[in-house]
Amino acid sequence: MTKVHVFCAVLAWFTLPVHACEGLEVSGARVMESPPGASVLAGFATLRNGGDVPLIIRRADSPDFSAVEFHSLVQRDGLVRMTVDDSLTVPPHGLLVIKSGERHLMLLKPARNFHEGDWITVRLFCSSGMLEVKMPVEKGG
Repeated sequence: MTKVHVFCAVLAWFTLPVHACEGLEVSGARVMESPPGASVLAGFATLRNGGDVPLIIRRADSPDFSAVEFHSLVQRDGLVRMTVDDSLTVPPHGLLVIKSGERHLMLLKPARNFHEGDWITVRLFCSSGMLEVKMPVEKGG
């Protein structure tokens, strides 16, 4: 193999796109509009794993927020409590529904006020890469 071939192969390797959480499909993604000045917003979606092994989303972030966390509402001793989850797991060939009143994405400290019709970018990170999701802002209710 000539030096040119090696150089081209290395260049091609470094210009390949990052794998986008192989097997992960996102539908129904949305963020609920909050009152002006709100310090948190909630995001929801349905995650589908088309793969043969569990798909673990280890973290999320957004250029529009200081942090994105995975939260769940759990009932314990007759009280509903919000807990922070370390990750989200989508079962093989299964769904994980992130919906109001249960599990949600907690979007912390928005960079600005978001209104119905705006779009928010959230990046989901799993072992095989990253998937960028565009989420429309919708009126709550």
